[in-house]
Amino acid sequence: MSSNASVRTFLIADIRGYSRFTEEYGDEAAVRLAAKFKDIVEEIVETRNGRVVEIRGDEALTVFESARQSIRAAMDLQRSFAEETNADVDLPLRVGIGIDSGEAVEVGDGSFRGSSLNVASRLCALAHGEEVLVSESTSRLAGRLPGLRYVDRGRMTLKGVGSIHAFRVAGEDEKVERNWVVFLLGGQRRQIGWKPILAVIAVAAATAASVVYLTTRGDASSASEPGSLTTAGTPTGSGGVSTTTPTNSGGELTLADLVPAKLWSGCQEQAVPDQNAVETAVCPAQADVQGFQPDRWQISLYPNGRELRKAYEKLRESHNVERDSGRCSRFSWTGEYPWEHGPNQPGGRKVCYFEGDDAVIAWTHERLKQETHRDVLMIAREGGSDHARLQAWWRPWHHLIGKAE
Repeated sequence: MSSNASVRTFLIADIRGYSRFTEEYGDEAAVRLAAKFKDIVEEIVETRNGRVVEIRGDEALTVFESARQSIRAAMDLQRSFAEETNADVDLPLRVGIGIDSGEAVEVGDGSFRGSSLNVASRLCALAHGEEVLVSESTSRLAGRLPGLRYVDRGRMTLKGVGSIHAFRVAGEDEKVERNWVVFLLGGQRRQIGWKPILAVIAVAAATAASVVYLTTRGDASSASEPGSLTTAGTPTGSGGVSTTTPTNSGGELTLADLVPAKLWSGCQEQAVPDQNAVETAVCPAQADVQGFQPDRWQISLYPNGRELRKAYEKLRESHNVERDSGRCSRFSWTGEYPWEHGPNQPGGRKVCYFEGDDAVIAWTHERLKQETHRDVLMIAREGGSDHARLQAWWRPWHHLIGKAE
């Protein structure tokens, strides 16, 4: 190994609240949390052409030749930590990440020496859970990154280092917190209290929501391409169905009312629904913010929870997946267990399995005691065993599908 100094970028990640988690839930749970942290770090850092130097329980030290790749890796890590936390709330991964670039020397045992390690460590300590802090030197080396931006955090005084300029990395679509200041004509500048501001924002949000609702639920008669949708509920081409008709002939909500418009676009209602289902539609899934969509997915609406559970159990049994077993994650893809909208907010059950070379996930969205929901079964499939991205696609949408507006 060369002992010459060269510019490298160091990424340090640390699980927030790990000691408290260990005290409350015990060593066994802490070991499982640390193991999940380690698996995610190793997979993503390697994917982004970095190297894991050391992982010590709740902390990871990694090194990159590219500042751009280190920032991309940090955002990938935070996305994966959030996904795994949503999938298993009993093992929460709230992680702070700090990044700095500078000259460092690699020594014989594979470790490094250089001030940039100290800066990355101090930034990591200051980062909140789910936050990525980078130094000015790293932001300059990386430059502009499509889809991301730097939020100025000002100058920070780091223990043993001094004062540096730091930035938080955020997505381009993330909302920015602003300090609201009003200049009164003929008077001094005054800041507005937060309660009046919240009241104004609430009114504005309600107005905007009304406009969006009227826009998306309004007249769609301009659709004229084959298979496009109409407001009358009549297909304009083969397989087209309405996204605006709120009820079917029995006065009940239809699938078009229960699937977000972004996902419903292009769905084809089947002439013969799945057994005992009221309706079944096959949908070309729309790409999410990461540009991913499964190969295909379908949804069936059932008249009641009993028929829904019968269909789900038949599917589970046909693929030999034991009830309340395994996991559906990037590291394991055979399992069956309940999923929740949030703590103590049951949603239904899900099962994942392989079918040939395809990764498949199916989940129920049960009405239960939630009057805004209906009994539906969804099945999504992705070729090439790409279950990690299939799981990432499923997570945000399962909260919304099956819920009546």
